[in-house]
Amino acid sequence: MYSVDVLLPTARFAFAVDGARVEVVPEHRSPEGYTVYEKLAAERAVVGMTTFPNTVLLRGPKTILVDPGMHLQNQPVVKALAARGLGVDDLDFIALTHAHFDHAGACADVPGPVVVHELELDDPDWPMVTGLLPTARLRLLSGDAGELTPGITWVRTPGHTEGGVCFRVDTAEGLVVLAGDTIGPLRDDYERVAAGAHAGEGSDPVLAASWRAIASWRAVLLIAGHVPPFAPTA
Repeated sequence: MYSVDVLLPTARFAFAVDGARVEVVPEHRSPEGYTVYEKLAAERAVVGMTTFPNTVLLRGPKTILVDPGMHLQNQPVVKALAARGLGVDDLDFIALTHAHFDHAGACADVPGPVVVHELELDDPDWPMVTGLLPTARLRLLSGDAGELTPGITWVRTPGHTEGGVCFRVDTAEGLVVLAGDTIGPLRDDYERVAAGAHAGEGSDPVLAASWRAIASWRAVLLIAGHVPPFAPTA
């Protein structure tokens, strides 16, 4: 059995630039910040956004860091571990739900091996990450499903990326699923499909199939990349 601890919660920061003036939106929660960002982008000429994912610590037979986040988060990750009595050398490995820079950048300060699906090496974003992850540090997953370590399985759930995976974690409370960006940036579409509704015209059938798979696992808790942990309603 494992315990699941959100080491750093997801956050989202939207801003607008007007000449020399930068206006930062006070709403930093995710996904609320995404809704604010979309509204701001429709109204202003120069708009940007920075977003941090949920960074998760799994403790059990192994000590595993999942999705350490952006490079901006490297020191916060180290300090959050220290607050729990851990150093980076206490981690057995890092596991990535997918290899986008906002999930993998903070690997720079964590020396352990990094687990990622081999299909992520073909993702267009991989060149942004590869400087932080020398090949010698990688442990590549292949296929559609398998065991990460006893008590944790993984399943490939494409849609956001081809090699995106969910980690299924056995806990004392039941199954917890770390879904990465397979769900998000809002959870509404996932919950609608999970409840049995049609994905809708123009939706991605691959992503919808991944959502149905996730819903079928009947997890007690879902932790997506940029959505606060939530108990499924379906």
